[in-house]
Amino acid sequence: MLNLLFSSEQRSMENPDTPLSDLDADSFLGSGIGFSEQSAMQLSAVYSCIAVLGRSLGQLPLHVLRKDAGGKVQRATDHPLYYLLHDEPNQFQTSYDWRETAMVHVNGWGDSFSHVNRNRKGEVISLDFLGPREAYLEKSTTGRYIYRVNNDDLTTHAVQMSDMLHFKAIGSGAKMGTSPIRQCREAFALGLESQNYGNRFFAGGGRPTAVVGVKGALTKESWDRVKAAWKKAQAALKKDDNNTLLLPTELEYKALTIAPEDAQFLETRKFSRSEVAGIYNVPAHMINDLDKATFSNISEQAIQFVRHTMIPWVVKFEQEMNRKLFTDAERRAGYYVKFNLNGLLRGTAKERAEFYNIATRGGWMNRNEVRDLEEMNQVDGLSEFILSADLQPKDDGKGAKDESKK
Repeated sequence: MLNLLFSSEQRSMENPDTPLSDLDADSFLGSGIGFSEQSAMQLSAVYSCIAVLGRSLGQLPLHVLRKDAGGKVQRATDHPLYYLLHDEPNQFQTSYDWRETAMVHVNGWGDSFSHVNRNRKGEVISLDFLGPREAYLEKSTTGRYIYRVNNDDLTTHAVQMSDMLHFKAIGSGAKMGTSPIRQCREAFALGLESQNYGNRFFAGGGRPTAVVGVKGALTKESWDRVKAAWKKAQAALKKDDNNTLLLPTELEYKALTIAPEDAQFLETRKFSRSEVAGIYNVPAHMINDLDKATFSNISEQAIQFVRHTMIPWVVKFEQEMNRKLFTDAERRAGYYVKFNLNGLLRGTAKERAEFYNIATRGGWMNRNEVRDLEEMNQVDGLSEFILSADLQPKDDGKGAKDESKK
C-alpha cells in the first residue's frame, strides 16, 4: 500500500538502484565520456578533497551537552543519545565512520541520509545509515512530504521527515541537495579527460598514434607484403617497448597525436587539481599539492580551513541533529549536540605551553583545566585561579585596593 503514496519512477535495467533521471544527458559530456559521481571519484583530486573533509569531520569529538538554568554546561553522559553520537550510532559503524561517510556522501552525491530509529517511548535507539540513492524526499498523495526509502527487495517504505537526518550540499532548493560533482561537472570532466589521455598515452608505450603512408603505388601482392612487415614490426615492438620500429623503405610514419608537452599535459593536470580543491574549499597543500606552499602560509591556511570550510559544515550538522534528535521538552531543558573544534586547532607542544602559561597567569584558566585539555588527571590544589604579581591590583598600604588609579 505504501507504494501508492508515491509517484512512479522508472529505473535503470542495468542497475535498479539508479533512477533513469540520473542517466540523463547531463551524465554524458560533450567529449562523449560517461560521467557520474562514482567515475569522478576516480580522479585523485576529487577523492583527496572528499577524504580530507570526511576525515576532518569524523575526528572531531561530538558530545551531547546540557546547559542548566544557571548557564553551566555539562556533558549529558546519561542521555541515551550520548553513546550513539559519541561511540556507536548503529551496529555497522562507529561514530567516526558514520560522520566520515556522511560527509563523503554529501560532497559526492549531494545528500546524506540517516534514519532516526525510535522505540515505542520515542527514544532514539539507533541512527541507521542509508546510501545517497536509497532515500528521496517526495510529496505523498495526502500532500505531506515524506522520505521514500528503497528496500533491498525493490519495495519502498515511508519515513516521516522528523525521523530522517538529511544533510545537504548547496542546492537549488530547500528540499534536496545538489551534487557538487554534477554542479561543476565540466571542471571535473576536464580532469578526467586529461587523466584518461595520460593513461592511453603511456599504455601505448608513450608513443603517439600515427598514420603509416605508402610512398608509391602498390599492387595487391606488394600491399600484402607491407601489411606483413607492419605486423611483424608491431609484434617485435610489443615484446620490448624500447625497441626501435623498423619500417620498409616504401613506408612513411606520421604521428597524429599531439605530444603531452605540446598539449601542456602537466599544466592541465595541475590546474585541474587546483580547481577541484577550490570547489571544495580545501587548501591545496592538504591534497599534497605543495607547489606554492611554505611553512608560514601552511599554518595560516590550516586556520582558514577550520574557519571557512569546517565550521560551516559543523554548524550544518549540529543544527540538523539538534532539530531532529531532541524533543521540544529536551530542547527546553537545555540539551544540544556540539562538535569540539579544538582537535583541528590543536597546536604544537610549544604553542600549547605558551597559551596555557598566558591563560593561567592571566587568571582566566586554572591548572586543572589545563590538565583536562591535555588528557591528564586532576591534582588537588590546582583548581584555584592564580594571578601573576605584575597583574595584581594595586594596594593603598592599608589592605584596601587603590580605586583612584583605575
